[in-house]
Amino acid sequence: MDSIAGRANGETVYRILSQSLTVDWRDYVVLVADRLDGNPYAVLAAIILSQNTSDRNSIRAYHELRRLLGGRVTPEAVLAVHEEKLIEAIRPAGLARQKARTLREAAKRIIEAGGEKVLLEKPPEELRSFLLSIPGVGKKTADVFLSFKRRAPVFAVDTHALRVAKRWRLVGSQAGYDEASRALLEFFGPERSEEAHRLIIALGRQYCRARNPRCSECPLHGICPYPAQQGPEAER
Repeated sequence: MDSIAGRANGETVYRILSQSLTVDWRDYVVLVADRLDGNPYAVLAAIILSQNTSDRNSIRAYHELRRLLGGRVTPEAVLAVHEEKLIEAIRPAGLARQKARTLREAAKRIIEAGGEKVLLEKPPEELRSFLLSIPGVGKKTADVFLSFKRRAPVFAVDTHALRVAKRWRLVGSQAGYDEASRALLEFFGPERSEEAHRLIIALGRQYCRARNPRCSECPLHGICPYPAQQGPEAER
């Protein structure tokens, strides 16, 4: 399989992307939550809100959630408000009832475990298991938190990252989350994984789109193996 790894290493690809793409913190709900509040539960809440929706929608929901909670997102504040009010506040993010339950369950378990400090002090592998035990928290949610807030050696995979990993031929067309996560982590290295994740999101939004990708304008056009494969066979 002719992959991008045969044409450039992860450090080179990272450098090209970081020099070519603009990452504005106001466009990423995780960065918004970290900039406005900074506490670990707020970041986790933002990631939960981002599930199965765009950053634009989840950012709107996060701002509404902050207003409802009096300006700061904490587990105690989430449990103190009526669930229906919570649902209404986060409605812009979609799946509001489901996400409200996840936010409340996460808040409850974090408080029972000793408070937000557990999110900063538990060893990464133990914390991942703890997060995955919360109903509504999946691998991507856990890995985004671990990568961003703990700088753990994991690579979170969203729809953009999975699409890019396949087009770069780092994984096969039938690869799932775990395979793509391992391949991207190995390619970029753990020291660049968090920033690389966000750069891939920016790449997916601006150039490597699911439909009508802008390959000829892409900063990786000269080294990406995908452009030559465009057409009916491209995704196979």
